[in-house]
This record gives sequence, structure tokens and C-alpha cells, in this order.
Amino acid sequence: MVVLVGAKYLEERRGERILVLNLISKGDLHVRNLSHRAAHEYTELREKAEFFVKKQLPMYSKSLLNKSQTLVQEKSAKYLELIRDSKLLKKSDGISEFFKNVSKVERGNGEIDGYSEAFQDKESEVK
Repeated sequence: MVVLVGAKYLEERRGERILVLNLISKGDLHVRNLSHRAAHEYTELREKAEFFVKKQLPMYSKSLLNKSQTLVQEKSAKYLELIRDSKLLKKSDGISEFFKNVSKVERGNGEIDGYSEAFQDKESEVK
């Protein structure tokens, strides 16, 4: 601070510019330009980030979600097809055991063997 006051005093007295004050003036100009450029870059970056978060990010996430759903559907269809063609579910005559059991139950009109007799015995006990 003392150096600045002394340099200003000498400049006023001699009437010419002193090197220290000249360097300070040039430095101030460069700092002001850097500050202005930094503020401008900050504003542009903030606008780009806001645009990305409000517009681009929802669009990209929706696209990713749709692609994921499509991939899951394709993979599940593929694996379900592999399960249907599995040798574990197939028997030598081409009908799985489950379907054989279903056809046996349907032939008996869907009745369970011995159930009707047990039910009639219970009714007679209740009376």
C-alpha cells in the first residue's frame, strides 16, 4: 500500500508514468478481460447444462427404457421358446406328462376319484 501511495505521489510530482503503476494498469485490464470471459463461459455452460437436464436427459432415458423393454421382450420370447422345446417337458410320444394328466382328469369329467363317495359318507353322518 505504501509503495502504491509513494508511486502515485512521484507520478504526480514528475508528470510521467511510473513503471509500477503502468504494470498495475495493464494487469487490471487483463484481469477484467479474464473475468468477463469467465462470466460469459459460465453463462453458456449453465444454459447447456439446463438444456441437457430438461430436454435431452428425459429423451435419452425414455429411449433407453424403450430399448430395454424391447430387449427384455425379445430375450424372454427366445427363452420361453427354448423352454417349450425342452427335452425335459417332452416325452417319447410328444406329449408332456402334465398334459397327459389333464386329459385323464377331463375324461372323468373333472371329478376326483373317491371324492363323491367320501362326501356322501359325511352327509349321512351329519343327519
